[in-house]
Amino acid sequence: MVRGSILLMTFIVLLGCQPDPDNIRVGSNRWLGYAPLYLADEFRWTAPSGIRLVEYPTTTGVLRGFRNGMLDAAMLTLDETLLLQASSDLNLEIVLIASVSAGADVLFARAPIATLDDLRGQRIGVENTALGAYFLSRVLDQTQLTIADLEVVSLPVHEQVEAYAAGRVDAVITFASEGPALEASGARRIFDSRQLPGEIVDVLVVDRQRVNPEQRRRLRALWFDALRAWQDHRNETDPRLLARLGLTPAALQVTLDGLLMGDPAVNREWLHDGQLRRSIKRLSRYMSERQLLNNIRHEGLAPRCEVLEC
Repeated sequence: MVRGSILLMTFIVLLGCQPDPDNIRVGSNRWLGYAPLYLADEFRWTAPSGIRLVEYPTTTGVLRGFRNGMLDAAMLTLDETLLLQASSDLNLEIVLIASVSAGADVLFARAPIATLDDLRGQRIGVENTALGAYFLSRVLDQTQLTIADLEVVSLPVHEQVEAYAAGRVDAVITFASEGPALEASGARRIFDSRQLPGEIVDVLVVDRQRVNPEQRRRLRALWFDALRAWQDHRNETDPRLLARLGLTPAALQVTLDGLLMGDPAVNREWLHDGQLRRSIKRLSRYMSERQLLNNIRHEGLAPRCEVLEC
């Protein structure tokens, strides 16, 4: 019966979408907050919708691909979107809130580290991305420490568990999906994005010059259809996501528990009720003050970002 429902939904979506010779190239790294897009690809809904998913191992690759004209759209965090806007001439628009982190981004540490102030002099592994730099900066905001008080180790997420287990780092800033493996090695969660409500937000961004309004509508419809299929048919869809994203059931669930997925209600709140505009202004100001925009000129960043709309 469940499989029949999925197949019926597939048929309905296919009826409503005609193939487009100019596919929208959407870049993404493998993150559960972007799962509906991967699920749509698994169901083969993307091609009839005129959408091609382009996978990258890291967000750095996604940003580079967008800047170099290899992509028309991308799944990014809001801080990454501001960095992209500041460092390119792209005419960006946020068309969708994909998810909001509420515990999915985490700082794990080994005993006797129990508080953030205990990080003084410790080796902390963090991925060399815009999000990694932002999260580390916000961690420091909660303490009396500065970056000079830490030994920061650039460490991709897929290497963090091994580095922690080998004793090469004392703490890591990572995703909740890495939690079960880190905790098996004695790590403890001492800070996460629940202490930064509404600050780490995943969005779908398009280049207005490459993606027309009808294509933007199609992207949103595909996302909501796939999200609904996931939420309504977890027994069938979770195994597909586990295989596609390389997650264990425990890692999937602990990450999902820390995400507010971007359903229509969340998108109405953020895109129509002003939450996105307020977050853009606040985040732009913060990143500028903390020099997280790589010293790129960004005097016009806030006005440009104010035109990002649904």
